[in-house]
Amino acid sequence: MIYLDNAATTFPKPPEVPEAVKDFMINYGGNPGRGGHELSRLAGDIVYSCREELAGLFNIDNPERIVFTKNATEALNTAINGVVGEGDEILISAMEHNSVLRPAVAREQAGAVLKIIPADKDGRITPEAVKIMITHRTKLVCVTHASNVTGTVNDIAAINELVHSHGALTLFDAAQTAGLLAIDAADFDMFAFAGHKGLYGPFGTGGLYVREGISLRPLTYGGTGSVSESALMPDIFPDRLEAGTVNAAGIAGLLEGVKFVKRQAPGDHEKETAKKLAEKIGGIRSAEIMGDNGVNVVGIRLRGVDCVDAASTLDSEYGIASRGGLHCSPLAHRSMGTIGGGMLRLSTGAFTTEADIDAAAKALEDILR
Repeated sequence: MIYLDNAATTFPKPPEVPEAVKDFMINYGGNPGRGGHELSRLAGDIVYSCREELAGLFNIDNPERIVFTKNATEALNTAINGVVGEGDEILISAMEHNSVLRPAVAREQAGAVLKIIPADKDGRITPEAVKIMITHRTKLVCVTHASNVTGTVNDIAAINELVHSHGALTLFDAAQTAGLLAIDAADFDMFAFAGHKGLYGPFGTGGLYVREGISLRPLTYGGTGSVSESALMPDIFPDRLEAGTVNAAGIAGLLEGVKFVKRQAPGDHEKETAKKLAEKIGGIRSAEIMGDNGVNVVGIRLRGVDCVDAASTLDSEYGIASRGGLHCSPLAHRSMGTIGGGMLRLSTGAFTTEADIDAAAKALEDILR
């Protein structure tokens, strides 16, 4: 199979990633932070080492401000539900994934005010668009770093500065960019990341960075291995937002994924191959490239062929993995004018080759012809 669905999850993983998961399960299977014995300490060391590696990658001073979650969706839910209350105003962009839209709508149903920041023709969210929408009531502004539909990258540093000048908090969704783009989180309030995408970790891994001085209402309540005498969740991080046992085996694999990313020029190969793929497909009649493909994502509007059928044919007849449809992002498709039929999405990874690109372009040309 030629795998071009890396925006959903990267595959294959670097071999050291599954090996680390296996090694943890065999040799380090204690519960981190839940005992004073050697296996518990060793497991805790692996979990903390992963926090440190992530902190170094994202320019975060205190690794303990990184909270592990089972995916970016849980991280985004933790942030949105932890900050936005009744009467608060939340702004989200018109390019957000359902992992932002749905918890934001749930907050609206609970009495918050929800506003949608419009995108430009390329699916970009500009600081000017944010400025028009933000008010003195705004509590939180949530913007994706890069669209999972088009790959268009937003200037989150400029948006962050603007939002802070209005006294509101920022939340950035880095599910499609962590490991692929340089992220300097030092000045951000919160950002969510997926472990199984550009960081090349296993499923069931992700996280939320929360800046010093911000304390969120927990999404989940339970044991933390600390302050056990209290009936309340502790205030210390990451314990406040990490109830229950973390996915330590998955985090052991994520640790190796982060190390793999750091050994490369993060995202260079993925972005380069995506650009080449977009150039080749852009020359095919009846195929229109959407957005600016700033990460590893190539979004394609097809004329005369259903995008889900095209994805199915790529799989069954050409052995090429892709994704057609709405990509769990109806807001983005409304913004791009593709809500009716969706798009075909091809997305590259660290192991995508020139031959893969040529084969995919040729197969799509055949299907459209």
